[in-house]
Amino acid sequence: MKDMRSKNVLITGGALGMGKSLAALLLQEGCRVAIVDIREADLDVAREELSRYGEIVSYACDISDREKVYALARRVQAEFGTIDILVNNAGVVKSNPFMEKPDETIERTVAVNLLAHFWTMKAFLPGMVAKKEGHVVNMASAGGLLGVPYISDYCATKFAVVGLTESLRQEFKLRGLRKIRFTYVCPNTVGTGMFAGARPVKGTRLLSAEDVTTRIVQGIKNNRSFIGVPLSVYLVPLTKAITPIPVLDLFNRVMGIATSSETTTGRAE
Repeated sequence: MKDMRSKNVLITGGALGMGKSLAALLLQEGCRVAIVDIREADLDVAREELSRYGEIVSYACDISDREKVYALARRVQAEFGTIDILVNNAGVVKSNPFMEKPDETIERTVAVNLLAHFWTMKAFLPGMVAKKEGHVVNMASAGGLLGVPYISDYCATKFAVVGLTESLRQEFKLRGLRKIRFTYVCPNTVGTGMFAGARPVKGTRLLSAEDVTTRIVQGIKNNRSFIGVPLSVYLVPLTKAITPIPVLDLFNRVMGIATSSETTTGRAE
């Protein structure tokens, strides 16, 4: 999608962090942007701050609730128009040893990080199908390519997002809808409130939101199917394929990957 001017964009988790950063960049590209979040106060502040860049609206919604998402889609269609670019950015993470992880935390993580993708795509893809063009960006993680201790539920959802996005990309091509693009994004740990308390891996730094969102904008323009940030993320699948598991586990411990999320507290909902 080389020219994004006047395209309608919807970003979940748009009130803070990467969602807010991406909204600012896309507004500066000439897009009309709708930000969606469960945090109404933060949503109002974000809309006010971002309005200087262009046309922006906001909607409060719990995207883990299927019926609320479908109602949101009807409202967005009536008030804002058909969505051309959908960005599934909202996510949650909590660090606990698996046996100490509350059942409610697991259910909430799966609902927000994975199931919500199904509801938003089922709600907004019909508009793209009618136009035979559009772009869906699903936020995964480097933790969706390599499992990380203490955030097993988070990693499980991000592995699933990768598979979901790859599956739909191929399915829509088979249906002759090649101009509807699908992208999954796998960043290393981003230094936003969502990953408060996380430790950077040896030899790396916590990414800024802009490190990731600038790459997403470029990826949309260039119709990229997979965006890894930093570039070393692209080596993860190959490294896993050729490295014996005991050696890989040792490497993860030595580099601090295995303990990087041990102290992650996440952002309170």
